[in-house]
Amino acid sequence: MDSSPSLFLHESTAALPAHSAAAGVCADDAPPPRGLGTRALARALDHIERHIGDSLTLTDIAAAACISRFHFARLFRVSTGQSPMEYVLTKRIALAKAQLACGPQKISATAASLGFFDQSHFTRTFRRMTGYSPREFRHLHAPVTRHG
Repeated sequence: MDSSPSLFLHESTAALPAHSAAAGVCADDAPPPRGLGTRALARALDHIERHIGDSLTLTDIAAAACISRFHFARLFRVSTGQSPMEYVLTKRIALAKAQLACGPQKISATAASLGFFDQSHFTRTFRRMTGYSPREFRHLHAPVTRHG
């Protein structure tokens, strides 16, 4: 028997799959992927809340969570089911819905307060995510006032 390192390595690695299969371990038994730790997720969400009207970047949110942006993006998706920027957009649209439903604020002011580039970008995004333009949404959800 040749005792060279390459032969030993080959024989050792060849036995691994057989051992794993014999032990009842397979790829489907791997633990589910883990997301962000509780504190890192809380820091990221807090940063998003405090800066929702600012120009948020993945780098900024990842820095708040103290994790590299590439690692953060993957773990955030595991934790929330959305990419960080999808989450930010969903949050912005939810806040826009609340503002449109209860106040006479101009649509352009709502767009600006929530960090959209301009009213056109806000309107396109709002329609894509809700099925309504901001104006249509406001009319459908405006409080009923009674005169008289």
